[in-house]
Amino acid sequence: MKKSMKSVICLLAAMLLSAGCGSVSDNIILTVNVQEPSANEVVIVCHNDVKTFPLDADGKAEVVLDGMEAAYARLFYGREFRWIYAEAGDRASVNFNGRDFVNTFVFEGEKGPAVKYLNNVRLTALPDEDYALPFTEYRERLSARENDALKLMKAAGLGKAGDFEHMEEGRIRYAYAAPLLMHPVGHRMMTGNMSYVPDEAYYDVIGSYMVEDRDWVNLDEYRNFVVEAAHVLDAENREVTAPYPRTVAQMRFIADRFKSPEVRDVLLHHLAASYVFQYGIDDIQEMENIYLTYVQDTVLLADYDRKHEKWELSKPGKVSPDFRAVDIDGKEWTLADFRGRYVYIDMWATWCSPCKREMPYLKELEKDFHDAEIVFLGLSTDRDKTKWEEMVKSGALTGVQLYLGPRSTFQKAYNIDGIPRFILLDKEGRIISNDMSRPSSDETAKTLNSLEGIR
Repeated sequence: MKKSMKSVICLLAAMLLSAGCGSVSDNIILTVNVQEPSANEVVIVCHNDVKTFPLDADGKAEVVLDGMEAAYARLFYGREFRWIYAEAGDRASVNFNGRDFVNTFVFEGEKGPAVKYLNNVRLTALPDEDYALPFTEYRERLSARENDALKLMKAAGLGKAGDFEHMEEGRIRYAYAAPLLMHPVGHRMMTGNMSYVPDEAYYDVIGSYMVEDRDWVNLDEYRNFVVEAAHVLDAENREVTAPYPRTVAQMRFIADRFKSPEVRDVLLHHLAASYVFQYGIDDIQEMENIYLTYVQDTVLLADYDRKHEKWELSKPGKVSPDFRAVDIDGKEWTLADFRGRYVYIDMWATWCSPCKREMPYLKELEKDFHDAEIVFLGLSTDRDKTKWEEMVKSGALTGVQLYLGPRSTFQKAYNIDGIPRFILLDKEGRIISNDMSRPSSDETAKTLNSLEGIR
């Protein structure tokens, strides 16, 4: 199942859920039918990218995934998900009852048996205690688990489900390769022997997995293993742990050693796009020099540009993206209502334990700045508004508390994929920091006290 460069690029682009690659006839189209809907949308998650499809009044939605050769993805309904698998040109339907999504989920189509297998059969991990074993013995136990998983997959009789068996072989192989990377750290922790250093046999085994496979490069398991292995095998930069220099070193390692442009460029894109998505675009010229030298495909470049441009919206010095949120009485607020004062924004949710741990510090911070020209603004990203209302009424919160809801345009503009997240704006609504220190940090009070005209 070898693909041309164009096919590989199309597959990656589709897995990133971006449009523009592949003809309409090659699209994957899923018809979603929900009986007794309890939510108004379904969400497809592929890698770190998310695409939302609203349900109509009859509980129906059409999910179109452009240009995919093959794709593993998660279909979320509320907080629960089921795995799906489909290939280019597939037409299938997904049916379930909104009040019992997991137990009533049915995928109807040629890949139905593969989807049933994915949702019923789980890859089993070794217990953490096994890291205490010598590497050779640990590897043997992992190999036994891998062989058992392959036997189960073969026994499921999925040979007629398109290319699923071939792709699943790769997923299983690299899912069980991943723990090998962690053996040195795990061994130190389980044995207490902090001076343990792996021998050359360890690095030889890791190197044996560094094959250039144009099919499996589109699997999360393959990509994640290879980029981490690039760090492990790079003796010169093995001790580099800071995200940016580590990413640059990994990209150099892959660019120097991988000969297949299809595989190399996808891996470089994976590293660079993931870094930008998570950390932003400040001081990344060295990384971009490598990326733009090798990656020439317009689809990959367009995806990278989209991630890059999102950070432009929330760079310090720019006017902050706006929001519309409501208070406990239903009154609507926007950022314009806070002009003339600094604004310290807390993005949080009632289910978020780290968010709750910051609340006592936030109360103390507001107490210290009660007479200052600053507003402490909580924006709830809760899906369940009633949970937020209950917490506001409990009196446990401080400052101005507004309900923003999940996946808002404000949250997307700031590329917020984890909470708590704190943002600091000046009196004119311009961004001072798009990732401000937490209330529990001593730096926060120092920064606020340094603001001109705050008192």
